[in-house]
Amino acid sequence: MLDLSKVGPTVGASVNDGLLLGIYLPNISAQKGYRLFADIIHLEDQYLPHVPATSAELQEVDSSTGLWQFQGRLSSLAGHGKMGQQGRYLYRYRLQRHGHTVVNAFADPFARASGDGTTSAFDFPEKPPFNWTDQGYKTPEVHDLIVYEMMVDDFSDDFEGVIRKLDYLDSLGVNCIELMPVTNIPEPYRWGYMPLSYFAIEERYGGKEDLKRLVNECHNRGIALIHDAVYAHMHDEFCYKLVYDKTGETSPMIAPFEGIMFGVGTDFTKPFTYDYFEAVNTYFLDDLHFDGFRYDYVPGIYDGPAGQGYARLVYDTYQSSKSIPRFQTGAHSSIIQAAEYLSKPKEILEKTYTTASKRWDPMLLAQETIRNYGQVPEDLVHELLLIDFNRPWPTEYRNDSNNDRFPVAPLQFIECHDKSRLMYFLSGGHSAYHGGFDLFGRDRSQWYKLQPFAIALMTCEGVPLIWQGQEFGEIYGKHDDGGSRVLAARPLHWNYFYEPGGRILTNLYRALGQLRKKHDAFRSRSSYYYYQQSNPGRGLVAWKREDPSGQHPALVLVNFSEVDQDITLPIESGTWQEQLGGDQAETLHLNSAEERVIRVPSNFGKIYIKQ
Repeated sequence: MLDLSKVGPTVGASVNDGLLLGIYLPNISAQKGYRLFADIIHLEDQYLPHVPATSAELQEVDSSTGLWQFQGRLSSLAGHGKMGQQGRYLYRYRLQRHGHTVVNAFADPFARASGDGTTSAFDFPEKPPFNWTDQGYKTPEVHDLIVYEMMVDDFSDDFEGVIRKLDYLDSLGVNCIELMPVTNIPEPYRWGYMPLSYFAIEERYGGKEDLKRLVNECHNRGIALIHDAVYAHMHDEFCYKLVYDKTGETSPMIAPFEGIMFGVGTDFTKPFTYDYFEAVNTYFLDDLHFDGFRYDYVPGIYDGPAGQGYARLVYDTYQSSKSIPRFQTGAHSSIIQAAEYLSKPKEILEKTYTTASKRWDPMLLAQETIRNYGQVPEDLVHELLLIDFNRPWPTEYRNDSNNDRFPVAPLQFIECHDKSRLMYFLSGGHSAYHGGFDLFGRDRSQWYKLQPFAIALMTCEGVPLIWQGQEFGEIYGKHDDGGSRVLAARPLHWNYFYEPGGRILTNLYRALGQLRKKHDAFRSRSSYYYYQQSNPGRGLVAWKREDPSGQHPALVLVNFSEVDQDITLPIESGTWQEQLGGDQAETLHLNSAEERVIRVPSNFGKIYIKQ
């Protein structure tokens, strides 16, 4: 177990300008001739050529854990520039052995703030404690979630920008935001899947304090926040990679484990690895008030349901969450732990403490439908309704040894950050040369073909996930690999929101999101596919969603073609109100069960709910 009170920077330790710096460096000992220094400089002096950094030497205080610390006063370090004055300070560690520099500079893996490049940071004086006002908030249950995934700066520049758009997200019915990684990276722009510091929140987004404000504002609106946790790989300059490569000492964290997609891998058989990431999870839950995690590339950290990696981490995180009030919504914890294990989404739900699992199939089948518009692969309906007679999708995880039980569901999506937009496929061919940025002159006139996909996604079984901008027809393409995927900014085209097509699409998502929030039928795990009445070869499909009470089922009819079509459905007696027609919506009054012919508009659909 790592003691976070002993590592990272602490200002005001012992005296007002006291400074404690601490870091765990297992296998790096004074006995081997190592000396460790922190090079510190005031932020305002950083790029001044006549102001050098001030060096503070750390001492090894516990050789068994590799704990090194500096304890002193900022005033005692004064002598250059603004050193000793109030403000933000930058620092990096430097390692020597027998008087020779072995590692010239590396970031603090326990820092809570960062500066340019690989610098870590702290404030003098420290920020006052954040005033949380979310005491009455409860994390939504998994089957109630509508998730919106975003890259913060592409969505709205920074955390403050996201706060300004929370009312917009609420209008879509969104009650869970999945943030792509927001921890520190060295580059001025890239996706966060190569972390440098796991405790330092990316400063270009506004840092830790603005993130807390975002979480607090989300909770005050009933919106959960989860973080994309990247524990299978990290940046080459991550401390426990860089230092141990340079010294030749055995890393306490880095080694082959289950698989490496890119970057460097983490070995969960090493106790330090597990303790480090468990501490990161605790920090996000306790200090930042997050509601859970979307775990990236789980195959790299999963060594089976009884292993030392992913399964153990989500188990321990779940057990810890039981003591946190916002997760106490019933007989179980409502913490959100979503796994990206694309080839084993069922197994991960069945055998681990995972509440939601990500899967590719609906998205890939949606792309196939776009390429052959007018026809629907029947598998798309099966995937959206979770129809699998050979191995049904689990609805609950149970651990009979301790009586833990909680609901589980797959994440359903038709667009994601790894693949090109559906609008990109609709608007012209793909050019590998342009890397998805061949946006000028593309034809957006077929935006209406996205409407049936919206209806299908938002009425499916499982948890719908909206990738930012999907709701107004964002158009970017993607390479399947290469640097342009992760190193090129793709700011949302908010101007599309004001175009007729974008506005209509957004309003459709709004209507569907509110329907899903209001009606239990769309959040249930019960549905029936009208396979005899549907005609997927002509793009026409229909299904029924049952609510738990059985009193208010919903009929969903979707037309993926460019002509209006009729479908004949058996409908039980009662009053059925159509939901998508606005002022022209029809009402069916049936005194007894009967078959009805219903005309479904092209590139659209109808939804009837029994009153």
